[in-house]
Amino acid sequence: MKAFVTSTKLLKHVIFFTTLAVVMAVVNVASAATIQLVNQGFETDDLSGWTSIGQVSVVGVANVTTSNGTNYQIAPNDTRMAFLDSFGVGVDEIESFFGVTSGSLYATVNTSGNHQSLTNGSAIYQSFTASAGDTIDMSWNYVARDYVPFTDPSFAVLVAPDGTASINVLASTTGPGLVTGSDGISGVFTFAQALTQTGEYKLGFAVTNSGDTILDAALFLDNGASSCFPNCNDPGTPENPFLPLDDDTPGSFDFSFTVTTPTIPIFIDPIIAVGYTYEVNSGPNVASVLLPNIGDGIYQIYGWDGTAFNNFFGNAFANIPFFFSGAGVNMFQVLGIETLAMLDPTNPTAFVTGLTFASAGDVDISQIPVTLDYNPNPNPVPEPGTMTLFSLGLIGACLARRRSQHKSVRG
Repeated sequence: MKAFVTSTKLLKHVIFFTTLAVVMAVVNVASAATIQLVNQGFETDDLSGWTSIGQVSVVGVANVTTSNGTNYQIAPNDTRMAFLDSFGVGVDEIESFFGVTSGSLYATVNTSGNHQSLTNGSAIYQSFTASAGDTIDMSWNYVARDYVPFTDPSFAVLVAPDGTASINVLASTTGPGLVTGSDGISGVFTFAQALTQTGEYKLGFAVTNSGDTILDAALFLDNGASSCFPNCNDPGTPENPFLPLDDDTPGSFDFSFTVTTPTIPIFIDPIIAVGYTYEVNSGPNVASVLLPNIGDGIYQIYGWDGTAFNNFFGNAFANIPFFFSGAGVNMFQVLGIETLAMLDPTNPTAFVTGLTFASAGDVDISQIPVTLDYNPNPNPVPEPGTMTLFSLGLIGACLARRRSQHKSVRG
């Protein structure tokens, strides 16, 4: 397995930057943006800005009861969210509605060759203009009222300016996508895409029935994380991340858990800073990292060269996985969190990070803040437009220790 350090202990180090010019060089990236859709949170209490087909409505808190009598109460991010019920129109009408090839939704879900045909459903989309390099995202939550083997898949559809369509299965009872099982619920996740063309796009979502037209599935859409009761997010999911352990390691946030399915992200959350170093103390390497949408949502990923974080791996975008090459890495640094974000350090979900791993196993990982002593109202200085950075530093700590207690997450 590839490693950037040969010792199992993190080297103690402090990196200081004293001028804004250095920081600007670190964060010099293209002016990409996160696209904000019209009425993305549905707070107008209607579908203004959106086009829909089938059973689509705007709701507040919603109750969904499954075939076995389980009731899920789902609350919006703010006060409203969109509710798509698969009791709607024929799937051929949905494909025509999106402007995609007939049969393409079924072809996307039928990867194993044994899925039932799709019957009916509901859908929604919005057209928007973007530039290459921009990103788009939407929060979603899927509820399966039906039971296996009825798949009842939900989809995200992105049609590019040149007419090519990307169709992704969000969730279903049996897969592909997130697998809920019979009468299950996905919990809140984010669909996000980096846009590679300039022009007019179409972003759409659909939920469908398969094999029959009863026991309809539900898909909720919002501009941010909603909540569920009972809690539908297992430990290690975006809305229920692992929090740091209480230990004797100063200047470091430490986490311990068990990876059962390496490709499913596990989310951890420390106190906020302007950047973080991630160090796997024991366990499999990190295969990818998924970062939250803070500030402009653009980050820089650096690797350890044996002395410092000098290996620039590339720019990462909020809610879009950044994959490391080869067997992954056991150490990397994320920079680019704007000081103007001014996040509340007491917020328990201030910087939720998703990680996938190269293999299964017990993981002990540390997240070390790159901190900044920032004065939002500095005194005048000889050169207007600049500010003094007092202590942009990476605070290292000795991380060799043992964990006697581990947490497990669902695979």
